[in-house]
Amino acid sequence: MTVANPNPLYALHQQAQAEFQPYGALEIVSTFGEPQAEYAAIRKSCGLIDQPQRALVELTGPDRLTFLNNLLTNQTYDKQTKSPIPAGSAVYAFLLDAKTGRIKLDLHVLELGERTLLELDRRLVDVLLPVLERYLFAEKVKMIDRRDELHQIALHGPGAPALVNEALDTALIGLDRPGTCAAGRMLGHDVLVWRDDVCAVPGLHVILPTETAGKMWMHLITRFGSSDDPGARRLRPVGWAAFNATRVEASTALFGIDFDDQTLPAETGALLDKAVSFTKGCYPGQEVVARMHARGQVARQIVGVRMTGDALPLAGAQVLEAQDNVIGVVTSSTISPVLSNAAICLATVKRPHFAEGTELRIPAEGAIRDCIAVKTPFL
Repeated sequence: MTVANPNPLYALHQQAQAEFQPYGALEIVSTFGEPQAEYAAIRKSCGLIDQPQRALVELTGPDRLTFLNNLLTNQTYDKQTKSPIPAGSAVYAFLLDAKTGRIKLDLHVLELGERTLLELDRRLVDVLLPVLERYLFAEKVKMIDRRDELHQIALHGPGAPALVNEALDTALIGLDRPGTCAAGRMLGHDVLVWRDDVCAVPGLHVILPTETAGKMWMHLITRFGSSDDPGARRLRPVGWAAFNATRVEASTALFGIDFDDQTLPAETGALLDKAVSFTKGCYPGQEVVARMHARGQVARQIVGVRMTGDALPLAGAQVLEAQDNVIGVVTSSTISPVLSNAAICLATVKRPHFAEGTELRIPAEGAIRDCIAVKTPFL
């Protein structure tokens, strides 16, 4: 049975004989048939991935960044200097439950100067919009759901920055580091490019008009990925399997996979510093975040785990301590080619077992296997 799919690139992927996997109500590409080559593209050249599971909400109006600053965990407006984040900023943040301080969703705030785009999981737009509307009083802010009008693709790999600039009508300036965005044009159409290195290589995400998605995709494939010599290809379309392996190597935890709406910000490990400002002032759930930060203790945390052998645990496998008591769960795992085919995992583990160097045990391939909590990122 085929899942109903609003993806404008779905037919093109079918023609390319891609394999699909479910993602909520969508089907996304798992692989284009060569997962090892797709992995190598991300690590050595450039992998082009479709992201129909992501969506955009647009905010306009003079109060939009102060409004967001009062709601999100990260800073979009400096109250002391009375200045908003500058145009060209891409800020990662959480939206929390006001009572419990748990994460309702995560998003990126992409500031363009005259408008702001919120980039998030497509499934969470219907969670976000009611919250924004509930907190909007006299502020001059207009919100528009752009999930059907804008589409996102991404290019991951060491060759991504140069390739994107060649593909655009005019080269962009200011995307030399994560946390930045810039408006440009491709084939005469307005696009937005923002950077987030989720795979431990440059990651350039391109937001474009949905009606142009097919033309843009084929433009990139034809120009940069059609060499007769596979080793000479600068770009290769990749699916979730290759992307997922590389983002686990980079220890990038994902909402809905490695953490969810029962997770506190302090439990997300490395994401805490990326998503939370401890100096910006009040927002819903801030009291819980500040209290946990002041105490310096957390009951559980996302941790990197490296298996002693090559047996790979599956997501959902229990994490055990030395006496085989359950103290956590595996959330993501992969075999890492760049780490000599080591089996590595992200797992949520109870205190104090997430400390670096802690010996753990996890069921994998029919037996209980030894492993160790390690410093992240793996790469």
